[in-house]
Amino acid sequence: MTVSNDHYPGQQHPGHNPPAGQPGAAGESAPTQWIGTGQPPPPDPGTGVPAGSDEGGGSRGRWIVPVAAVAAVALIGGGAFAAYTVLSGGGQQPAEAIPGSAIAYGRIDLDPSAEQKINALRLLREVPQFEEATGITSDTDDLRRRLFESALEGEDECSDIDYADDIEPWIGDRAGAAAMPVADGGEPTPLLVLQVTDEDAAQTGIEALLECGSSADDETTAEGLSFVGDYALIAETQDDADTYASEAEESPLSDDEAFAADMDALGGEGLMSFWVDLDAVVTATEQDEPEVGEVLSALGIEDLGSVSAAVRAQSDALELVYAGDSDALSILTPGGGSTTAVGDTLTLPESTMFAMGFTGGGESIDALWTKLEELADTGAAGSDFPAGSLDLFADQVEAETGFVLPDDLSTLLGEEFTFAVDGEGFDFVTDEGAPDFGSINVGMLLRTDVDAASDLVSRAQEALATQGAPFELVQEEVDGGLVVAANDDYAGALAEGGDLGGSDAFTAAVADGDDAVGVLFLDFDRVSEVVDRVAEDAGQQVPAEVSEGLDVLRAFGASTVVDDDYTRTTMRLVFD
Repeated sequence: MTVSNDHYPGQQHPGHNPPAGQPGAAGESAPTQWIGTGQPPPPDPGTGVPAGSDEGGGSRGRWIVPVAAVAAVALIGGGAFAAYTVLSGGGQQPAEAIPGSAIAYGRIDLDPSAEQKINALRLLREVPQFEEATGITSDTDDLRRRLFESALEGEDECSDIDYADDIEPWIGDRAGAAAMPVADGGEPTPLLVLQVTDEDAAQTGIEALLECGSSADDETTAEGLSFVGDYALIAETQDDADTYASEAEESPLSDDEAFAADMDALGGEGLMSFWVDLDAVVTATEQDEPEVGEVLSALGIEDLGSVSAAVRAQSDALELVYAGDSDALSILTPGGGSTTAVGDTLTLPESTMFAMGFTGGGESIDALWTKLEELADTGAAGSDFPAGSLDLFADQVEAETGFVLPDDLSTLLGEEFTFAVDGEGFDFVTDEGAPDFGSINVGMLLRTDVDAASDLVSRAQEALATQGAPFELVQEEVDGGLVVAANDDYAGALAEGGDLGGSDAFTAAVADGDDAVGVLFLDFDRVSEVVDRVAEDAGQQVPAEVSEGLDVLRAFGASTVVDDDYTRTTMRLVFD
């Protein structure tokens, strides 16, 4: 995937000074053609709409269920269904009907575009048990109907609602959800938005959904329904719905400059997209839990910024991308604290089955440890993390293992750390029938203080020996680093290097490999070969469900790239 390196505007709280910037995210993908990219953003994947304020109690969940049946996947844990829906772009997006004061937002596009839908369904129908689990047996199945019927399954109060008669005549292709702040504190309140093609029919259909959703609760009946452009806004009360509609018309989330920059950082919003203003969430949380602010302050984190994410589909892959502008995200993401691209992972042997590498790990460990020490010294986290507890933990580790924290960990990760397992080798069973762990081609390439690393490896070997480790670590110096492996042959292979970064499987699975500061790669084809080989040597047979699952997959990759003020991580699952 190629992402623009244009400068992204700095983060500001949505709703404050909203300029007229429209997200124009458009991303290209290599090596395959994107099925679709779509446009605006939503909240945390899998969490859906946050629970509402205390007002109304448990009734809120009752009315959300039937409406969410139409809003679909984003609101009801629909990761699986989201995978087989696709975008065609164009038209008004949900963010244009959401107020700019939203603190979290989620969006899904259910446009049943024929060619795109067929590509996505063809991909997922390769997965064993997919048809049985979803009921989808054809590339032309009406996915919206299946989503609706699945969501309302077991909701007896809504049994009279018929998709063909009551929903299909007015339902559009897009849906969104937002968490709206409450002025006097407390939990945010939910807002749902549905694209509609016929406002009068939509009003009748949505009111029927709201009525059946609240019929099980005699105390509260949700009645908040208003319209903005092509969208119906559904809220807990009519006052809320009218207020949100007015705010959305005057200052929609889509016009917020910071929001648009966050979406651009993703390089395309795909099937689903999510967005959370972390600073606003923390502010709301501090109303009830002030210790949250104390912990963040003790860690030296003054600006959490925001996080955005997208689920996208290629003709041969599914992809999750998330991006943030927070210093905390940079420290906690492997390689996120660095601006130097990995090199050693790309030059591993092409026979590599699993690889992980990142730069700047030593500095990140030192920075994180310093922050944790400050946190412990202040006691901000309460009795569970009292002052001096981090030093006590480090002393215990040293006494029991001989390893010194954080120094040894910082040495290990150093300037660049690479760990790899090769697909060759694995002569797992000797002629005597005993396992030969030393045959496994596993090793590390460390760009760090060579003397300190060599001493660390020697101490690690001593610790392993006391535990009866069945192999000895082999060390081999290379220019500016140290190779550590389970056997001589693999140590030599790591020292010699190869062209993993140029292999078809790697380039298909790992986005922006040449610019990534952190990379993870797994070759499922080689995993399948190793599983078969080991099973044969052991005189066993690989279970059918395991072999069938591996046969469908080609590779998995993850990479982290730092662009201007953003840290972006891309995870991609490639199918055979």
